[in-house]
Amino acid sequence: MNEAVSIGAKFDAVPAVDLPPERLDERLIVGFDSYDNRSRPYNLLRTQLTKILDRTGDRLIGLTSATPAAGKTFTSVNLAAALSKMEGRKVVLCDFDLRRGSILKQFGVSVALALDDYLAGNEQDWTNLLFRVNNNNLFVLPTRTVLRDSSEAIGSERFVELVRQLRALPDDYMVLCDLPPVFANDDAMLCMRHLDAYVLVVDHGRTTGRQIEESTALLEPSRCLGTVLNRYQGGFGDDYGYGYGDTYGLKDYYADEN
Repeated sequence: MNEAVSIGAKFDAVPAVDLPPERLDERLIVGFDSYDNRSRPYNLLRTQLTKILDRTGDRLIGLTSATPAAGKTFTSVNLAAALSKMEGRKVVLCDFDLRRGSILKQFGVSVALALDDYLAGNEQDWTNLLFRVNNNNLFVLPTRTVLRDSSEAIGSERFVELVRQLRALPDDYMVLCDLPPVFANDDAMLCMRHLDAYVLVVDHGRTTGRQIEESTALLEPSRCLGTVLNRYQGGFGDDYGYGYGDTYGLKDYYADEN
């Protein structure tokens, strides 16, 4: 049995966490529900991203922002959810923000062991730390506690081996990594040495053009696949604002017939 098949087989035993629709809605996790009009931007984003990845062959993608509180984790979770609904795709969402992991908080889930335990040597097999969201093809590798020596952990042999095994997953797996903000510390830069490319989340009205330029410069030579403008507030009737196309009747198009 080759390594890809061996690692992929372990995912069959990953425990599922039951998150009912009302709980997902409370936490603004809309990417699983294509009938929710709020999922539309994530469906558009997943198609744009997969077109690029199918062309380039990239497998491990980071999501980061210039500064904290830009919505990168919110974007990571909803994009991963939307991607997991595509036929023939399995998604591994990794929380690599080791100083302030927030994916567990976003899902409202608690776990006994997480990535920080693997990096500290308290767990030998990182696949034992995964949980699956409902019956969807979304697998989450969470971070639970704050690692003050996060830079050293990212530079460790255990982290390098983790990334190597993630890269060895079967071809139908895609890996999204929620990274720390670029300006928070050097963790994002260290992570990107091991990943293929990244997406930069931009906070509308707060992230400046200079911050975007400096972020991409700091992350060089890693490739930026594009930016996501989060919390955009358009003008009246603007179809790219919060209404997601109300002017053209898209709100009705996404409405539940029942």
